[in-house]
Amino acid sequence: MTTAELQEEFKRILEYGYHRGNENDSIKTDDIIRELSEQLRNLLDKSKV
Repeated sequence: MTTAELQEEFKRILEYGYHRGNENDSIKTDDIIRELSEQLRNLLDKSKV
Protein backbone atom coordinates (compact mmCIF):
# COMPACT_ATOMS: atom_id res chain seq x y z
CA MET A 1 0.00 0.00 0.00
CA THR A 2 1.15 3.50 -0.73
CA THR A 3 1.39 6.13 1.98
CA ALA A 4 -1.66 7.90 0.55
CA GLU A 5 -3.67 4.66 0.65
CA LEU A 6 -2.60 4.01 4.24
CA GLN A 7 -3.58 7.53 5.25
CA GLU A 8 -6.96 7.20 3.55
CA GLU A 9 -7.64 3.86 5.25
CA PHE A 10 -6.56 5.27 8.63
CA LYS A 11 -8.92 8.22 8.11
CA ARG A 12 -11.76 5.83 7.23
CA ILE A 13 -11.15 3.84 10.43
CA LEU A 14 -11.18 6.99 12.57
CA GLU A 15 -14.38 8.21 10.92
CA TYR A 16 -15.96 4.81 11.51
CA GLY A 17 -15.11 5.02 15.22
CA TYR A 18 -16.43 8.56 15.46
CA HIS A 19 -19.74 7.69 13.81
CA ARG A 20 -20.06 4.41 15.69
CA GLY A 21 -19.69 6.21 19.00
CA ASN A 22 -22.15 8.94 18.07
CA GLU A 23 -24.87 6.72 16.66
CA ASN A 24 -24.96 4.22 19.51
CA ASP A 25 -25.15 5.70 22.99
CA SER A 26 -25.25 2.25 24.57
CA ILE A 27 -21.92 1.04 23.14
CA LYS A 28 -19.15 0.70 25.67
CA THR A 29 -15.79 2.39 25.23
CA ASP A 30 -14.06 -0.99 25.46
CA ASP A 31 -16.13 -2.27 22.53
CA ILE A 32 -15.23 0.67 20.30
CA ILE A 33 -11.56 0.37 21.25
CA ARG A 34 -11.62 -3.35 20.49
CA GLU A 35 -13.24 -2.78 17.08
CA LEU A 36 -10.82 0.00 16.15
CA SER A 37 -7.84 -2.01 17.40
CA GLU A 38 -8.76 -4.91 15.13
CA GLN A 39 -9.12 -2.62 12.13
CA LEU A 40 -5.86 -0.80 12.88
CA ARG A 41 -4.03 -4.10 13.39
CA ASN A 42 -5.24 -5.24 9.96
CA LEU A 43 -4.07 -1.96 8.45
CA LEU A 44 -0.66 -2.35 10.06
CA ASP A 45 -0.40 -5.88 8.67
CA LYS A 46 -1.24 -4.57 5.18
CA SER A 47 1.44 -1.91 5.44
CA LYS A 48 4.13 -4.50 6.19
CA VAL A 49 3.48 -6.40 2.97
